[in-house]
Parts: sequence; structure tokens; C-alpha cells
Amino acid sequence: MKYYFSILFLLLSQNISAENVLNRGNGSEPDSLNIHLAEGLNSHNVLRDIYEGLMTLDVNGKPIYGAAISHTVENNTWTFSLRKKAKWSDGTQLTAHDFVRGWQQAVDPKTAAPYAFLLNNIIHAKKILGMKLTPDSLAVKALDDYTLQINLWQQDSAFLEKLTLPIFYPVAKTSTGNHLIISNGAFVLTDWMIQEKIILERNNHYYAKESVFYDKVTYWVTEDQSSELKRFRAGELEITESIPDSQINWIKQNLPEELHISPYLGSFFLGLNISDKNLNNQKLRQALSLAINREILTDKVLKTGQEPAYHIVPRSLRNNKAVDSIFNSTTQNKERALKLLKESNIKADDLTIEILYNNSENQRKVAIAIAAMWRQTLGIKAKLLNQEWKVFVHSRKSKQRQAFRSGWIADYADALSFLELFMSDSRFNFYHYKNQQFDALIDQIRTTNQLNLKNQLIEDAENLLLHDMPVIPLYYYVSRHLVNKHISGYTDNVADRHLSRYLFKKED
Repeated sequence: MKYYFSILFLLLSQNISAENVLNRGNGSEPDSLNIHLAEGLNSHNVLRDIYEGLMTLDVNGKPIYGAAISHTVENNTWTFSLRKKAKWSDGTQLTAHDFVRGWQQAVDPKTAAPYAFLLNNIIHAKKILGMKLTPDSLAVKALDDYTLQINLWQQDSAFLEKLTLPIFYPVAKTSTGNHLIISNGAFVLTDWMIQEKIILERNNHYYAKESVFYDKVTYWVTEDQSSELKRFRAGELEITESIPDSQINWIKQNLPEELHISPYLGSFFLGLNISDKNLNNQKLRQALSLAINREILTDKVLKTGQEPAYHIVPRSLRNNKAVDSIFNSTTQNKERALKLLKESNIKADDLTIEILYNNSENQRKVAIAIAAMWRQTLGIKAKLLNQEWKVFVHSRKSKQRQAFRSGWIADYADALSFLELFMSDSRFNFYHYKNQQFDALIDQIRTTNQLNLKNQLIEDAENLLLHDMPVIPLYYYVSRHLVNKHISGYTDNVADRHLSRYLFKKED
């Protein structure tokens, strides 16, 4: 008995029970925690907690200084001064050389970084990616340990926002890979149990560690939204990745304080592989689009505030706010869809289109609804196929795919963040879309500083996409989360980015 009380006293004296742990739902298993290879939002959520770029995000999702403390711009030359207190999680000093190393790796063709195109405005980046120059030619250099200089081709009003993205993070000289990551953010990765959870602990070498409330953050893999809701109700999660749309009425009635639904800078669309022997028919693609009733999809199927989408670029980033004229009344759309199907010379009875989606209750409902609309309006059958997220990420790139769930959340608040996806050489062009006229328009948008001309070029580029239809716009996203009412520091924002370092628990 004496031994028992001694152990109990020791545990209490170490304050073990006082450890603060935040449990967050994170959707599917992250595709990667390599800053250069990660694609999915669930990967980026974790990376934002364990890394920090020159710029980071505030509670409103806006860029603020991170590893940098100031910057100047002169003739497209950006110079950043770094924090001398910034360190890596192993205690070594963070320097400007670490950013040079990370960015050179990002543009190295051997890395095959999907987001490398975001560095294209840095002088020589395109030539390096095209294997015409070596990575050390990139116009980024350390003037000294705490001063980084970057030379851009042209002005970029979104550059500071881009610098918050993982592709712009630094790389430690002694970096060791996914499971033993040396990082420089508020937290450090301590465990990764595949298909279960990712565990982070507070980084004791972080320059602002005193402001970080949670000792530990656990990101739980939660692909099924209904299961996630159950875990939230049981107190196993403080924040959910999403909600089951089918239970929105119950949630609104029973968890009104915990429900967060907010505008989100993103578009959801159905991807089409236009190299497919049937889907390479433009009139068929247009018929498939017109056969989908977006209002039914958002109001009856999803029911959580999504808006019908007839464009790819969200309304807030478009100068032209009007709905595209090809979408009139439901009756007219059906008539036009049948007319286009006839003009395509494809017989509905001879066609079955596969719709691929990732494991998700909400995605399954959308796929079922689209399949029903195609069958009812056009007589075209659909075959539904679902895959685990990491498998889906690779599978959608195959030329064997036909239709698949797709979409995009803006990396930065500019129409280019959406339009660049469809360039012939884009790593995110899973639709095998190639149009030289479209590519030329994007190059013009990138190089113009005249706002009126830029807006017109954006409209021209999107109209070309809507005509060629490599994807079918369906709806504009809203972010949907449940947040425990005892959590403070959580602020809804259009980027839907919520760093764990800002969150804390209210005292009862």
C-alpha cells in the first residue's frame, strides 16, 4: 500500500493528468507529409502545424510573418529578414540557407513536386523544371544566415499568401523523412499510425512556444462522416473534419452552438477524362452537364448551404457575376441536353460511364444523384466506384478513368489558382485537357498588371473552359465543422485554415 501511494504521489507531482490534448478529425489518410509531395487538404492541415514558412497564417487565415520578421520589395526583388530565435525541432538554428535548400528541391525535376508550378515566377524556375538549368540556378539566395533574397520575373500581389503554403517551407540540413521529420513549426510529429491517427507534440524549440496551449494534437483519420459525428458526440473529438449532410437538421436542432458553416473559397466539379473514347465528344460532355440539376443537388441532396455552380472560378473571384447563359430553366436544360446527345451521335443504350469517388458518405450521395439524373434525362447508365483516398489520388490520374469527383480549394485568393489547373502542363490536369489558346490566355493573365484587361482575360479563359468542358461545375463549397463549445481561438474564414497553435480550451 505504501508503494502504491508513492507511485500515485509521483504521478501527481509530475502533473501528468494536466496534459492538454486536442483531438481533431482530419478526413482521409494524408497522401504524404513530405512538404514537396503532399497534395490533399488533410496533409496540409498537419504540415501547417509542424512547419512554418517565411509567412504563416493568423486566426482569420490571412498571411502574417512566420519565420520572417520583415521584408522589402524593390524592382521585383524581395528581401526577407529572418527571426534569429527561430530554430528547428532538434534545436539547430533555422537559417536562410534552409529556405534556399527547400526551394531548390521543390523545383528539382527529380522531386516531381505537384505544386512546383507555384515557384514559376521566380527567375529560372521554369527552365529548371524543364531540365534546361540545374536547381542551384534558382534566383533565391542567402545574403547571410538571416537574410533571404528572391528575384521574381514580374509583380505578384499574392506572393505573401503563397509563401504560407507547404511548397515554400524550408528543409533542414539533417532532414530524415516522413516518420522522423525535423520541422520548425509549433508542433513536431511524434507518431503516425497509418489509417488511424497522427500525433503531434508541442515543439519546445519553437520561438513562440509560450503562446501554444496544447501539449499534444492528435489528427484522427475519419473518412466516414457519420462515424465522426458519433465520436464528436462521445467527446472523442473536439473538432470534426466535416459533417454528414444527411443529418444536418438533427445537428442544427441539437448542436447549434457547435455547428460552424461558413463560405469557403472553393469549387466542386465532376472531372471528365477527355481522352476517353466517348468523353472526348464535346457535345456529349455538354449534354452530361445540362442533365444535372444543381439546385436539387445543393438543396435536396447536400442541404448545408452549398451554392449551385455554373462556373469553375468562385463568384467572389470573378468580375462577371452573371450565371452562364446556357443554363436556363430545368425544362430547357433537359431539352438542350437531349438535343446535344443526339448531335453527339452516341446512343445512350450503348454507353455506361464510370463515376469514381473517394470513400465518403457525402461523395457517395452526390455520385448517386448524378447517376440518377443522367439516367432519367438522357437514358445513360452510370457505374459507381469508390476508393480509399490515397488510392483515389493516384487512380484519378489514369487515362483509364472516365468521370471522377474533383474540385479545388484556392491556394491563394486569385482566379489563377483555379485556371492554372487546366494548363496543358499542369500536374493537376487529371482531365488530359490541352488547348493552346487557353494556355496563351493564362500566360497573358500572368503577365498583365492592368486590372480591367486581367478581368477580361479571366472571363475569356473561363468561357473557353465552359465551352470545352473538361470538368462539370456542380457547386461552390462551404466549410462544415463541429467545434466543441469549450474551444476558443477557432475563427471561421474563407480559407478554412485553423492552426492548432491558436486554439485553447476555455476554463469552466
